Amino acid sequence: MQLKNRTILKDELLKEEIHGAVIDGVRVFVLPKKGFRRKYAEISVHYGSNDNAFIPNGGGDPVHVPPGIAHFLEHKMFEKPWGEAFSAFAGIGASANAYTANNYTSYLFWTLENLLQALELLMEVVFSPHFTDESVEKEKSLIAQEIRMYQDQPGSRLFRETLSSLFLEHPVRLDIAGTESSIKQVAKELLHLCHSTFYCGANASLYIAGDLDPDEALELAAGVIARRGLKPCRPPERIRPREPEKVGGDVRINMPVPTPLLQIGWKDVNLKDGRELVVRESSVNMLLELMFGRSSSLFKKAHEEGLADIINFSYEAWPDYGFALVGAETANPDKLRDMVFDEIDDIKRRGVDPRDFQRLKKTWWGRFIALFDSFDTVGQLQMRLSDIGEDVFSYGSMLRELDFDAVISGLDCLDDRRSATTVIADGRNNKDA
Repeated sequence: MQLKNRTILKDELLKEEIHGAVIDGVRVFVLPKKGFRRKYAEISVHYGSNDNAFIPNGGGDPVHVPPGIAHFLEHKMFEKPWGEAFSAFAGIGASANAYTANNYTSYLFWTLENLLQALELLMEVVFSPHFTDESVEKEKSLIAQEIRMYQDQPGSRLFRETLSSLFLEHPVRLDIAGTESSIKQVAKELLHLCHSTFYCGANASLYIAGDLDPDEALELAAGVIARRGLKPCRPPERIRPREPEKVGGDVRINMPVPTPLLQIGWKDVNLKDGRELVVRESSVNMLLELMFGRSSSLFKKAHEEGLADIINFSYEAWPDYGFALVGAETANPDKLRDMVFDEIDDIKRRGVDPRDFQRLKKTWWGRFIALFDSFDTVGQLQMRLSDIGEDVFSYGSMLRELDFDAVISGLDCLDDRRSATTVIADGRNNKDA
C-alpha cells in the first residue's frame, strides 16, 4: 500500500486546500475544515445512465445493456448477505444516501463519529456486490413504481420530454431510471457484468471532508482501501452513437397542472474538453443569468406583465453533449417563449453591457467562496473536475480570468435551429394544449 501522486491543492487567497493521493488506483481527496463537527465522505464511480454500450476492460466485442441498469445497480448495492446497509449506517450514527446521474453514480454518508466504521461500510457497499434472482425480481416492481411516479410529476416530465426532443440518438435523452420495459431485461448476470466493468479503483474517487488532519485522513483511507483488496483494472471503452445536429419538434402535453409549464432547450454542438469545457460551461451559464436572471430586462418585463415569478435557466456541458434550458411556470407559455427568442435576437444585435458582466462576475466569485461551506458540493465538483485534469481551485482561477468575450461567445449555443420547446398544460383550461 502506497500513497502515490501525493498532492496538496490550495488557493492562498481563500486559505482553503485539498489534499490528495492515489491509493490502489482510487483517487482520494481530503478537505480539512476546522470547527466543523460533521464529517462527510463520498465514493463516486465514473459510471452513469449514459453508459449503456461499452467494451469491457478486458477487450472484446461491444456490450449493450438495458437503459436504467446503472440506477438499478445503485439500488441493489445496499443489499448484503448480512442485511440492509442503510440500517447498518444508522446503527453507527451515520446517514447514508446514493444517487445515479448520467455520467456518475455516487454513494455517501454524513456522520459525527465512527468515521472509520462508516468508511469501511461504504467501501463494502460499493465494492462488494450481492445479488440474488429473487431480490432482482423484487426490485423491478419497485423501480417500475418509481418510473411511473416521475412520469406523473410535471417538472420531471417537462425535463425529460425536452431532452428527448433535443437529442435523437445520445442516451442523455433517456430517463436515468430507464423504462418499465427496459428494466424487465435486467438480470443478476448483467448486474455483475456492469459492476465488474465499472466499479473498480481506477474508475472511482473517494472524497472526505471535516475537521480532520489530512495526513491522518489519507492514512485512514489507505487502510480501508487496502483491506478491501481492489484488483487492478482498466476502465472500459464507452461507446456513444453519432448525434446529428438537428433536433426533434416541439411538444405539448396535457397534464393537470394549475399553471402551464414552459421549457425551451437548445442543443450545443460546440463541444469542448478539459479546461475549455469548464470555461464553456461557466460562460454560457453566466450569459443565461445576464439574459434571464432576476436583474435582466426580460425578467422584469415578464414579471410586470404577470407572465412569470421566476425564470429558470441552466447549461450543462460534457465532452460528448451539451444543452441549455430556459423555463418557467407561466399563464401564457407562447407569449413568454416569443419574448425569450426575441431577447436572444436582440442581444445578438446589441450585445450585453460589460458593466453587468463585471457585476455578475463578482457575484459568482462570492458564490464560489461560499461553496466551501458545502462539503458535498465541493466534493462532487472536485471529483468531476479531476476526470478532465482540473480541480476546484483551477475552476476558481478560471472564474477570475473569465473575460467578457468568452461569455458573449456562448450566444452560438442559443441557435433557434437547434431548439425545442415543451409545454405542459391542463387541456381542460387551455384549448391549445
